[in-house]
Amino acid sequence: MRISLIGLGAIGSFLAEKINSDKSLKLVAVFDADEIKLAKFNKKIAFSSFDKFLKVKTNLVVEAASVDAIKKFGPEILKKNDLLIMSVAAMADEKFEKKINAAEKRHGTKMFIPSGAIIGIDGITAVKNLLEEVEIETRKPPRGFGRNDEKETVLFEGTARQGVPKFPQNVNVAATLSLAGIGFDRTKLRIISDPAMKANQHTIKAKGSFGEFFIQVKAAPSKNPKTSSLAALSAFAKIKEIQKCWS
Repeated sequence: MRISLIGLGAIGSFLAEKINSDKSLKLVAVFDADEIKLAKFNKKIAFSSFDKFLKVKTNLVVEAASVDAIKKFGPEILKKNDLLIMSVAAMADEKFEKKINAAEKRHGTKMFIPSGAIIGIDGITAVKNLLEEVEIETRKPPRGFGRNDEKETVLFEGTARQGVPKFPQNVNVAATLSLAGIGFDRTKLRIISDPAMKANQHTIKAKGSFGEFFIQVKAAPSKNPKTSSLAALSAFAKIKEIQKCWS
């Protein structure tokens, strides 16, 4: 399967290595505005021009850049290619969500979302119509938020619709949960900077007529402390899952 990649940060670089180490996959194009990052790749597949990048024949485009990048390029990509997005926080913007969903329907392409830094999304999806309450608490070391708090500090408490845009690089988990469950407006979100944490911790509680869920994940930070290593691993697992559909 031919794969194109947008973004060469911590997750993008990890995915590039994993793709290149898998003989059944082929990395055919990488796009990043940073020429230094692109220099690590063969000039034939490295692009700083999105238009040229998009002309490369591929089976799947993987976005591992930013909310701004997916908002700018997502609808254009879906005109001709399937798309896997890591910056799920972009979907908290109702106008963008409608725009990208419309692009899928209009062009017959698909957008994929990996489970990210949590587990149990399949369970949430299974009881989606039975859910009554969903809440998620995200705790990270202060440096994960670019802070130096010396004591536990609540940074946000409210709905995912309100909170996700305020911390787009930190709570893709809440966005993924909202999409799988009862939506951004009904999903409750709490974000905490905690100097006692050594890992990024996400705690999910879900209730409904089916019973209750309690899910907690402590994921080691990646090279970028704002993201987790589990998010990168889930992205590659999703690529392999999509590959099976192509086979």
